[in-house]
Amino acid sequence: MNDSVSVNDALLLVGRLLLVVLFVASGIEKLFHFKAGLAEVNAKRLPLPALALSATIALQLIAGACIAAGCYVEWAAVALAGFTLATAVVFYPYWSAPLAERAALKNGFLEHVSIIGGCLLLIGAGPGKLVL
Repeated sequence: MNDSVSVNDALLLVGRLLLVVLFVASGIEKLFHFKAGLAEVNAKRLPLPALALSATIALQLIAGACIAAGCYVEWAAVALAGFTLATAVVFYPYWSAPLAERAALKNGFLEHVSIIGGCLLLIGAGPGKLVL
């Protein structure tokens, strides 16, 4: 059995780390600027805004750390993909926006769809050999 680390394993590690930078940075930002994050959630009239924001922070930090470390990668990627899809639909509804706002919202929506693609690739490929 060959236990050597391949270029693919190194690429999976770098890809995992790059994929979660956004989630971890966002979770930290929301944690230290909770009131600003709460204002965003309140603007979308989501139920239980403090709970929703707290759950978002926990998911972004915990799932991001799991993917970075290479543990529970598939589960964490599924959770982040689902969260990212919900975020795209709620925060970037370009299809119902006035024409002047549509391009910016569509760009944000498509960025989120691309991140979901990264999560799905990670689910399919797994973490590789470089894990904690």
